[in-house]
Amino acid sequence: MASCVALTLYKITMIYMICYDISNPKRLRKTAKVLENFGIRIQYSFFQCEIKKNLLQKLTRRVLVEIDLNEDYFFIYPLCEDCSRKPLTDGTGSVIKIEAFEII
Repeated sequence: MASCVALTLYKITMIYMICYDISNPKRLRKTAKVLENFGIRIQYSFFQCEIKKNLLQKLTRRVLVEIDLNEDYFFIYPLCEDCSRKPLTDGTGSVIKIEAFEII
């Protein structure tokens, strides 16, 4: 039963807010390039990714290759569906909702 639950969770898409502080410009560029393949850049070092758990693991592995664990910071914040509908905002900003689309 536990493996069925794990398999189901593996297929659920979730929103992750990802941010980093990387001291070396070359590592910074490489990390941003990795993240651009998985989500949308919200700010200079802040990304929103709506991905499944297996892609999050792939993203994490690819980022860990690029960063220096002794100098850089890398954070992943999961955001549940309910929380993503209740943002606190000020100013002119708005929440970005990633929608699926087809190219015809």
